[in-house]
Amino acid sequence: MQTPEEYEVSQRIGRLIAGLKDTRGMTRESICKRLEISTRTLDNYLSGVSSFKLGTLLKLADLCKVKLADILDDTDALSRLYSKNMKDKGGIFTILLGSLAGVMVFESTVFLLLVALFFYAHKDKNSLSIISILLVIYFLTLISGYCLNYIIFPMAESYYMQNTYAFSLHLLLSTMMALSIKHRMLIAAWVTRGKVPSIFERNYVDAPLFSLACCLMFVDFAALIENFIRSSERLGVPLEIAQQFWEVTFFYDYFWYFKAVPSLMILSVLYMGIEIRKRAASSEGVIAS
Repeated sequence: MQTPEEYEVSQRIGRLIAGLKDTRGMTRESICKRLEISTRTLDNYLSGVSSFKLGTLLKLADLCKVKLADILDDTDALSRLYSKNMKDKGGIFTILLGSLAGVMVFESTVFLLLVALFFYAHKDKNSLSIISILLVIYFLTLISGYCLNYIIFPMAESYYMQNTYAFSLHLLLSTMMALSIKHRMLIAAWVTRGKVPSIFERNYVDAPLFSLACCLMFVDFAALIENFIRSSERLGVPLEIAQQFWEVTFFYDYFWYFKAVPSLMILSVLYMGIEIRKRAASSEGVIAS
């Protein structure tokens, strides 16, 4: 059985675990895997049946990027990691993007909406060339998400490496998106062998889509750099200096929120672009008649 002081620490850790679930989308199983304990052992710890081992506390401190003293003394650094009210953490976006499953549902929804736009613009070859590029990128994003979760993450030696793989892959995909949009005409000409003249027309959405793709690139790059800064002790920085950056988690905590907004804007811009081209084509038809 735990002493009153130990039980107080256990209750604190329970709030900390709830915070990891809400802010980082971690599951109880993934937390136990990182702590190298079973869920039953964690339940025994939190209920006061048995005491937390020092090694487990050190692993939890490393997972949360805090010091062991923060967990034992309940400092301000630790309280910032506690679970907060859902309505104060982004409303519906928190509900949708607060877990890996939610993220996969959101990305799948974006992909399906792109498919719907593809069929909606079926006669507009120019718009189809843009939508096709985005379909390929978001399809690769979906595939990479499953590969990260079920193949790469289980083999990664640390949380730092998991983040490095994930953010690097997302940066690669967003860079591919930006370059593909910029060179859309060249890609479309290569695919169609130059047999579709309309693909060489300038589209109103080219510039906005390129800007949004650059926004996604910036978010991915910032999250990757922040990951290096947060774990700078792994890059040779003295531990005394590196500890000051363990709480730098801004882009990590809000990564999917920052990614969701440009993705939704991309869908909106595409829809408006299709409508503009349809109305322009209708006007030309009326004038010609």
